[in-house]
Amino acid sequence: MKLNKVILAFLMLVGVAQADVHSNMAETKLTAELWGNEGNQAVQLDALIKKSESIGYSVVQANKNIQVHYQNMFKEKTLEMISFYGLVNPEALRPLFLKNPDFGAYAPFNFFGYKTLDKEKDDNTWYGHLAPDTMLDIIGEKDPETRKEFTAMIHSFDALVEKEMKPMKSKRFEHTKPLPKNGLTRMVKKFERTDDIETFVEDFVMDHDGRFSQHNFIIAGFIDFKFEYADMELEFDKYDAYWVSMLCHFEFSNSIFNRGMPEAGMFAPCSVYFYIPKGSNELHVGYASVDNWINALNFKDQKRIDYMRAIDAEVVETFKEMGFEVVTLGKD
Repeated sequence: MKLNKVILAFLMLVGVAQADVHSNMAETKLTAELWGNEGNQAVQLDALIKKSESIGYSVVQANKNIQVHYQNMFKEKTLEMISFYGLVNPEALRPLFLKNPDFGAYAPFNFFGYKTLDKEKDDNTWYGHLAPDTMLDIIGEKDPETRKEFTAMIHSFDALVEKEMKPMKSKRFEHTKPLPKNGLTRMVKKFERTDDIETFVEDFVMDHDGRFSQHNFIIAGFIDFKFEYADMELEFDKYDAYWVSMLCHFEFSNSIFNRGMPEAGMFAPCSVYFYIPKGSNELHVGYASVDNWINALNFKDQKRIDYMRAIDAEVVETFKEMGFEVVTLGKD
């Protein structure tokens, strides 16, 4: 009888332990999977990006060998190479924009590659991007069909990567913390309506770029989708204006990518999207907050986290100086 009780107790403990394991597994979610090849693959990555044009992609901006800027500006060098490519597939993106303007947070999406100087520890170039589900969860897209369309667009590029790069290895990045409930920071500015929207946009972009440069940000890329679709003779009348600026802060990125976490480059540069709904006097802006970085890559260093949030808050304050108000969607 006692033996049966012992066995029963043991089975219950095993059951609890298994339930705990399954619970932890359920909480773990893929952030990204990076591919790897031995040696410096910078030339091969450039060749890959050129071939992406054959499947409908274009490069908004290629920001290559950023480690050179880190060394010149901060006298630090732990990376042999780190490069960023802002990629868009305009035709595939257009129906997504028409359903949800928040797709601008990943239009362009960032494909990047890096290699550290520590050849004994890791003599590989790693390259890739955020997982499609991560990007979709950050922008809060719920519709299954729309998610499927976006994922198919990304997978078409991934198929090219596998074909051209022939990766020899891969590594997964998973997060145990959930992504922020509201992954995007959204703001709105009311303005006096004008018939000359193009001039309004030009003046705004100049003011925007000047203000952010005073806060040590640089514009790492720019694309005007309203112009692009007009040039392609594709309907885009839902918006009077729609453009994206790629925002970068060298001190911020150096403090992360060049100090032990180059994989965080999957989140950079930050695509900040702007749009004016047709006939509206409201300019909307949105971008993915740094809390996504913190949760999705399991940041632990509180000092680093505080600094990241301080830079993020500086972005918000700069937009407030320009007349924007934060759109509150509820607490995380």
